[in-house]
Amino acid sequence: MYLRPALWTAVLISFTPSLSHAQAAMADADFVKAAESGASADIASKAAIVRLDAKGATTVVRAGTNGFTCTVGVPGDPTAPFCADANAWTWLVSAVTGQPKPTNSAPGIAYMAQGGVHYESATRDVVMMPNATTHPVKEPPHWMLMWAFDPATSGLPTKENASGVYIMFAGTPYAHLMIYQNPTQMAK
Repeated sequence: MYLRPALWTAVLISFTPSLSHAQAAMADADFVKAAESGASADIASKAAIVRLDAKGATTVVRAGTNGFTCTVGVPGDPTAPFCADANAWTWLVSAVTGQPKPTNSAPGIAYMAQGGVHYESATRDVVMMPNATTHPVKEPPHWMLMWAFDPATSGLPTKENASGVYIMFAGTPYAHLMIYQNPTQMAK
């Protein structure tokens, strides 16, 4: 599903009040615990823990030392833990603030070790925001490569499939690679 940039911005902005509300309702200690559950302990324990509001402003709950930032909430799922390197964090801030496209200049890695929720149309197309014709689908634990992928040139699928790899939000500026592999169980 491709949305024109102005419509895309409106859709993203409609998400942000629920994100801010979900974050504000949590005490700092609970927020840290929830945010840390987005990645393996070796990453999350050294990551910055940040609250992100609808305007992209951040409140650092805990400083980090490893270049990763963890929070609670992603577009379409305001309660999902999310941990990201600097480029993937830029991608998330772009989405939350309604930028017409992500502003990261290089690929980023993000983890959602608790899984999350995405929304699908009747034809199983994954959309960024729910509407009257979509339904929620629970995602397993996964990690993501936050960079534009073109299904026509990459040959990658655009719908969930048995391989556990697909391009989410295909046809939009926020297309990225989903890998259904639990980041807390990957061998080092």
